[in-house]
Amino acid sequence: MSKLFFILTFLFHLALFADTRVIYDIRGESPLLDANLTQFLDKWRTNTITPVKEGNYTNVIVNGSPMNKTIALTFDDAPDENNTCKLLDILKTHNVKAAFFMIGGTMVDSNTTVVQRASDEGHLVLNHTFNHPRLTDLNESAITQQLTQAAERIETITGHYPLLYRPPYGSINPLVVDTVNAQGMTTVLWSLDSLDWTLKDPDAVVTNVTNNIRNGDIILMHRNPTSVGALPRVIEKLTELGYTFLRLDELLVIKAYR
Repeated sequence: MSKLFFILTFLFHLALFADTRVIYDIRGESPLLDANLTQFLDKWRTNTITPVKEGNYTNVIVNGSPMNKTIALTFDDAPDENNTCKLLDILKTHNVKAAFFMIGGTMVDSNTTVVQRASDEGHLVLNHTFNHPRLTDLNESAITQQLTQAAERIETITGHYPLLYRPPYGSINPLVVDTVNAQGMTTVLWSLDSLDWTLKDPDAVVTNVTNNIRNGDIILMHRNPTSVGALPRVIEKLTELGYTFLRLDELLVIKAYR
C-alpha cells in the first residue's frame, strides 16, 4: 500500500510539474487590425515567446495553469485620476481583484490617492518602470534604476515593495531579463492581448477577449477609455463562460511583494 501511495504521489507531482511548464503563445486578434500591425505583432510574439519556451529566458511568466478555468486581469500604464478610478469602480461593482502595473513617475500629487485606493481595495500595485522606456535600449545600470525607483515609489505610497514587474511594450532581451532577476524580481508578460491600445472599440475588445480566452490566461488591458467601455462586458461574458477571476499572484501562486 505504501509503495502504491508513493507511486501515486510521484505521478501527482510529475503532473503538477508538467503543468507549470506549459507556456502559451500570445493571442489577440481582430479584423480591425491592418496587415502591417498584424505582421508586427506576430513577429514580436514569436521573438518573445520562443526564447521563453526554449528556456533561454528564466523567471519570465506568460500564463498561469491551464488545468483550471481561472484567469487574471492586468492593467498597464496607471495611475491617473480619470480612467484608473473608473476601472476601480467597475472592478468593485463586480467584486474582481486585478493587478495594476503602474508607472512610478506618474505617482505624484493627486495620482497618489489613486495608487493608495487600488492597494486599499485589494488590487496589486506592481512595477511598470519609472517613466516607461523601452528597456532593451538601456544599459544594466539604467534598467536597474528604472526598476528600483518605481518599486521604491510604490512602497512609499502603499507600504509594499513589488517583486512583479512588466516591461513597457513587452520589450525584453537577455540583459533585461538578467538584470530583473538580479533585483529579485519576476518578469510577467501576458498570454491574451485585449488590443485595447489599438482597437479603440470596446465591442471589438470584448469579442477579441471572449473568442481567444483559455484556462490560465493573463489578460492585458490598459487604463484607457476603451478598456473602461469594455471591462464590464468582459467580466460578465467570461463569468458566463465559467471562468473565475483570480488576482495575479493567486493565479500564479507567487509572492507579489517583498
